[in-house]
Amino acid sequence: MNKIGTNYIFPLITQETEDGIRFCLENKASDCGVILFDRTSGREIAKIPFESSDRIGNLYCKTVSGYKAAEISYIYYAGGKLLSDPRATGLVSGREYASAVTEPLKAVINDSDYDWGSDEHPRLKYEDSFFYLLHVRGFTKSTSSGVKHKGTYAGIIEKIDYLYDLGVTCVELQPAYEFIETECKPGIEPSYGYGVSKPLQVIPGKLNYWGYKLGYYYSPKESYSSSADASAEFKDMVRELHKRGMELCMQFYFAPDFPESEVLEILRYWVINYHVDGFHLMGMNIPMRLLSSDSLLAGTKLLNDHPDNIDFESLNCSGQGRFIGLYTDDFRYPLRRLLKSDEGQVSDSLSLLRSNPENFGRINFFSDYQGFTLMDMVSYDRKHNEENGESGRDGSDYNFSWNCGEEGPTRKKKIRELRLRQIKNAYSLLMLGAGTPLIFMGDEFGNSQMGNNNPYCIDSPVTWLDWKDLKKNSELSDYLKDLVKLRKDHKILRSGRELYMIDTENCGYPEMSYHSDTAYRVSCEYYSRSFGIMYCEDKGESLMYAAVNMGWENKKLALPRPQKGFDWRITYSTDPESLCKPNTKEFEKTIPGRTVTIFQTVRIPAGNKTGKVKK
Repeated sequence: MNKIGTNYIFPLITQETEDGIRFCLENKASDCGVILFDRTSGREIAKIPFESSDRIGNLYCKTVSGYKAAEISYIYYAGGKLLSDPRATGLVSGREYASAVTEPLKAVINDSDYDWGSDEHPRLKYEDSFFYLLHVRGFTKSTSSGVKHKGTYAGIIEKIDYLYDLGVTCVELQPAYEFIETECKPGIEPSYGYGVSKPLQVIPGKLNYWGYKLGYYYSPKESYSSSADASAEFKDMVRELHKRGMELCMQFYFAPDFPESEVLEILRYWVINYHVDGFHLMGMNIPMRLLSSDSLLAGTKLLNDHPDNIDFESLNCSGQGRFIGLYTDDFRYPLRRLLKSDEGQVSDSLSLLRSNPENFGRINFFSDYQGFTLMDMVSYDRKHNEENGESGRDGSDYNFSWNCGEEGPTRKKKIRELRLRQIKNAYSLLMLGAGTPLIFMGDEFGNSQMGNNNPYCIDSPVTWLDWKDLKKNSELSDYLKDLVKLRKDHKILRSGRELYMIDTENCGYPEMSYHSDTAYRVSCEYYSRSFGIMYCEDKGESLMYAAVNMGWENKKLALPRPQKGFDWRITYSTDPESLCKPNTKEFEKTIPGRTVTIFQTVRIPAGNKTGKVKK
């Protein structure tokens, strides 16, 4: 006979201990327990009731000996209903993506040893980070990805070299914890332990592709794994990222009424068991103060969309470092409006490009999973969400986009060239900003979702990256790589604080300064669409000047006079003709419309009597 004992250990996940397997169920019913199955055959082998002596509050905990965790699966019962374990660390394998789930799922125990070797968290600062947001399935599902294990964690591993070469330092995953992607008609869904006494009716063809819903928060998503062991494959992915000095950040969605203490336990679990480096926490009532004060999570990046969730005053004296991050649309829409030549955007844009609080990070982006991709931002004036099945009512109507002259795909060369130029302008503004840059998968080579700005339910080539665009639009990824290198080479662009607008080193130049057609004076009138930003390093011996003209007409911008023995030189420009123009010593430059040009000072070679730098 199996010996049954009682044991309470946190976190409240089912796990194997020295005394047996410890089961935990949170339930108010008195008639409840656990049913065990042989993992290979699926045959029921035991039904073990919970006793009143196993209960504290609404929590039942029981340790059962005589069984091996690797050989069983299990499911709970209560009040005549079967219940999936909401804290399952794994589910019974075999379910294909998008297959209907109308009954509670059996759970398995994933606590086998994993050889992490000498794995360590990279612990990169926000100012040294470059985020790449992706959907595990959509990233490599297309045959054009060229990977063996399409749409999986292993597929990401195959693309790590590509991401590293792009300059990415942190991969952010859309929900990769287990969730049921098939949608059921209104009622109780078979997820997160909710009981069902009869099969549920699935809505044909309706998916939750993104996964922003309740789920099995302790388990990696099984259908994103190429092997039967999703836990091991996920760990392989994290370990391989860490080998390249790259971090992994996971998105988690929590409903407003989700227990705060449980959020903390979930994050601790992923840090300890999966070596995750950060979390993007989504939901209205995320307990950021609780999380930011936890010693185990100190140094783990914690991103949140809602400023109201963050106690900024307490962060000033936390003493635990700058690991809280704010992830909002504050940067996206004003800079999009500047990009499309809207009036009255200069003042806000300059403030956002400089914004970089000392006590928390700020994530800057032009696009993420919701809204237009970068290519769609310059290809569509309005959303095209018909495929979502909601008669175009879903998705935001406010995209601040411009199609450059024609809606959707075009064969007109001038429009195609302008679109690529506008994307390069967006790259330039993003990388010149003081906050942490983020791009959505495929934005580095012009990926399009055909104007769909809310493809939450689409699992098709619309949401799968078409890697053929990488070759077709290689000039985009090449230009982005150049800008990433520029940012890496110049500490002034990633200072970890807001730059001073005064001369703090007594070198004759402020750390950061604004300019227009007159040096050190910026025009913020409603009709203004151009400005210059100068950055000063090495006590004035290294100056950088970003000339931004988002209007459609040429504009003259004034450059301050560099130190004696130095001259200005164009190093990057989104206008290819600018790179062919000769350098002059005049300190007023004509910047073409819809162009970002970056000048840097270079030393005039000794013996150069002209005082000009040769190309």
